[in-house]
Amino acid sequence: MTTDTSHVHINRKEYWVIFLLLFVLTVLEVGVVFVPGIDKMLLISALVGMALVKACIVAWFFMHLSHDTLSIRNGIAAVMALPFLYAAVLIADGLWRLMWTQL
Repeated sequence: MTTDTSHVHINRKEYWVIFLLLFVLTVLEVGVVFVPGIDKMLLISALVGMALVKACIVAWFFMHLSHDTLSIRNGIAAVMALPFLYAAVLIADGLWRLMWTQL
């Protein structure tokens, strides 16, 4: 069984742009770690934010979400957001319990 791939067009310029975007974000991630005197929460927020941007770039281009319908993109975004919402609830619960034990 053979697969005919003669109709596939590879846009090398697009792949180079994606590579450069991911490379620049990686360099920024490494660079932000070495900023002297940066607050730990700001550091963590910056690293998580850049990692989320990189994940979205990879999902958009390499999972070909740009070619899918809006309903499929929204469904995937909702499923990807669930762990973050769950983590936010757990963190809020932990902070609430910590606040009440300190009183």
